[in-house]
Amino acid sequence: MRRCRILAFVAPWLVLAAAACTETKIRDPIYIGATISETGLRATPAIEMGNGYRLALEALNERGGIQGRKVELVTANDESDPAVAVRHYSDFVERVDLLLGPYSSPMAAAVLDVTEAAGMPLVAPLASTPTIWTGQGREWSVQTAAPAPVALQGSVEIAAQAGARTVALVYEDTQFPASLASGVREAAVAHGLEIVLDRSYPAGEADHAALAAAARDAGADLYIGGGYYDDAIGLTRGADAAGYEPLLISLSSGVADPRFPDEVGDLARCVAGNSSWVSTIGTSGFIAESEWFVERYETLYGRRPGFHAAAGFGAVELMAEAIDATISPAGMIDRAAVRDYLFTATTESVLGPFSVHPLGDEHAGAQRALSGVQVQWQDDGEGRLVQRIIHPEAVAQAEPCLGR
Repeated sequence: MRRCRILAFVAPWLVLAAAACTETKIRDPIYIGATISETGLRATPAIEMGNGYRLALEALNERGGIQGRKVELVTANDESDPAVAVRHYSDFVERVDLLLGPYSSPMAAAVLDVTEAAGMPLVAPLASTPTIWTGQGREWSVQTAAPAPVALQGSVEIAAQAGARTVALVYEDTQFPASLASGVREAAVAHGLEIVLDRSYPAGEADHAALAAAARDAGADLYIGGGYYDDAIGLTRGADAAGYEPLLISLSSGVADPRFPDEVGDLARCVAGNSSWVSTIGTSGFIAESEWFVERYETLYGRRPGFHAAAGFGAVELMAEAIDATISPAGMIDRAAVRDYLFTATTESVLGPFSVHPLGDEHAGAQRALSGVQVQWQDDGEGRLVQRIIHPEAVAQAEPCLGR
């Protein structure tokens, strides 16, 4: 990059040369840093998020980048370990221009202290836990995901309307699932349901069949909760192993992944869950419309994208929009201006609507526009399983499929 500074020149012609130098457009790439869990407990959804990052940048650069500057992604494997992520982001703040977040709430919570202190704008696509923002005085980081407590509240409402009276809540004892569980408890009270089992388990150590057996023995009509992708698979298989057939099974995160029925087969039938995005609802952002995103993703990866990929793509769109709106005529990036744009914009990405609580607010940086939907795997009438929206009613594609 050609960088120039006006120094204390003695000769007038040197001052003129320096002034001309400052007017030269910067053509070097804009570097955006992010860790991706390529290994470890969170690798499956994190890699999908990373695919979204890369596809968005590929599309952005195909059309010329941002005002003539290409945008490059600098990545590192955080191994699904917050301490490793902190080391990488500590390095990023010294050598990149802007940042995207790692996958999951615990990872984001760990790195934000580093990035906030460095004054680095960061878009966090998949960190849903409200406590990462509420009361933290965030000034540089924004959330794009729907807040975790609302994630499965729609499923509680569905179960109550179908006649459920009792709930078994099981969840991983980490930030996002615990926050999600708090929302389930609130919804159960609101709908007059009794929680007959409320049990957490350590990350990566769930006995899925034993949890299902406990829920069965408690007589729970609604089996709800979970953690991430692997637990959605394990809890679904565990219910089958325990012979547990509740009125409704609703599990977080993994059920919405298009690969879920490939993992569990016909056991996916009637299993519900939450999703921040579905490919059948049209969205549009700074880089692309959702239809283009889905088609391009299928071409590259041989499968339809889920919300993890859409969140990654959308995070790049939001950052690119902020850069484009604030970049100087000479191509310089003003980090404070980028930050201010992100905290004040009301806009949309492929993921959906975006607006956060403003600077100085108790919840500064937290998403307040996206709520998500409840999805369920159902028979398409020809022996195949398809994912359909079952809540809210305004966008529902089908009635809920109930277990009994």
